[in-house]
Amino acid sequence: MRLAEVKRKHVFDPQSPLSTHIILSGTVTNVNEMEMDFARHSLFIQYPEMKTWPSSRNWLFAKGSLTGVWILDHFGGPKVVTPENKKYFNNYSLNTPS
Repeated sequence: MRLAEVKRKHVFDPQSPLSTHIILSGTVTNVNEMEMDFARHSLFIQYPEMKTWPSSRNWLFAKGSLTGVWILDHFGGPKVVTPENKKYFNNYSLNTPS
């Protein structure tokens, strides 16, 4: 279920301060030849149907480098999150138990 569907189902207003937003900034660059095999393998493992998509579309493999992360969660303005902010990441871990 997409986030927008969850918000509609539970009557959340996406502009409400109670709705969490994430703002990312950084750069996107093409992967180099050494990284190309890894990029293709990673993509096709996750989305195997893409192997059959036409190559004439000139697909681009790129990587991102984050320079800033801001979290808008509840009231009081954005919180700047850095890798050094281990407390934030430990409290809001993306790793879920299986």
